[in-house]
Amino acid sequence: MTNSRNRNNWVLAGTLGVAMVLLLGVTAVGCADSGDPATVGSGGALRPIDSITVSGEGLVKAGPDEATLTIIVETDAPDAPQTLDANSKQMTQVLERLKAEGLDEASLQTSNVAVYPNRRWDPQTDRETVEGYRAQNSIRVTLTDLTKVGDVFTAATEAGANNISGPEWRLAEDSAAVSQALDKAFASARAKAETLAKAAGLTLGDVLTMQESSVSIPPIMYDTRGSADMAAAEALKAAPINPMDLEVRGSVTLTFRLVN
Repeated sequence: MTNSRNRNNWVLAGTLGVAMVLLLGVTAVGCADSGDPATVGSGGALRPIDSITVSGEGLVKAGPDEATLTIIVETDAPDAPQTLDANSKQMTQVLERLKAEGLDEASLQTSNVAVYPNRRWDPQTDRETVEGYRAQNSIRVTLTDLTKVGDVFTAATEAGANNISGPEWRLAEDSAAVSQALDKAFASARAKAETLAKAAGLTLGDVLTMQESSVSIPPIMYDTRGSADMAAAEALKAAPINPMDLEVRGSVTLTFRLVN
């Protein structure tokens, strides 16, 4: 009697188990056929795909509105006071000449002043000796009139500068170029989202989130250098210098709602 009752219980439990499996199978099929886009989440649960996140980049080229030159005066003398004094007098001549060219104090900024020994290592005696001292004075010149770059380069060289580099082209007023780059970045990101939504048989909805990833305007260094040999010339022709366009890049990340 007991064995018969146990067998009946096992049959009932097996029947209920099969029924639960069939019910779960019907539920899963029903979700898959509901027409809503879905993806499997954690634990195997189904959740709808209702948004998409994309990134876009925009590039705009713009002419510079500012140029900077680095002008250096270097002098050597047997001792430190002598070389510093000679350097100061020579840099004063350079500054006076640049002011005569129309530059004001605000555009002439001292970036570095240094005095250091000129050391030489003698491999025969295995000793280091000091052969005088060198003074160095560097100024950074900022120009908004780009037509003066060549004239300033030449004037500084004639006045005694023996190391000049630049110009470095910059975009001080970048609002318009940045706006154009971001507009292009937004359009690029939206086009990507529309393509992906169409491929999935969906429609692009409203923007849910919007983030500016980055805006960069790398300066461009024009490789022009002066030397002491140039200062020996009685009359120098202004260096031919043409401004170079700058690349303004903008990046955005957008999240759109997806509509079935």
